[in-house]
Amino acid sequence: VCETMPSVPKWRWEAFVGVLSLNDCCEFGEGDMGVPGGMQVFEPASANITTVDMIKRFGGSTSPAAQWPEEEAAGNDEEDRFDRMEKLIEKAMKRMAGGRGGKKGGGGSSMGTDENQD
Repeated sequence: VCETMPSVPKWRWEAFVGVLSLNDCCEFGEGDMGVPGGMQVFEPASANITTVDMIKRFGGSTSPAAQWPEEEAAGNDEEDRFDRMEKLIEKAMKRMAGGRGGKKGGGGSSMGTDENQD
């Protein structure tokens, strides 16, 4: 790269940078304009399932002296239990969908095995 860059004409480099549109904002969601300087890559919605939005936005002053607002879900046990239950159901659904053609029977119980009859 370092050896090739001096041989690239300035007009070609500027055209390449212009096509990247790095000054345009990347849209996070419909109507949710993000920050400039990124490249948007699309993927199927089923590739990475997320139930919690990881982008947190706060209105108000951008002054470093201003304090951040408290999180709404801090210490919300009921919501935590729901999230854990949702993840458990998701894992079970994946196991059921991917478990076709596997061994029959089996089970999670160890009752009746030789190890427990000591």
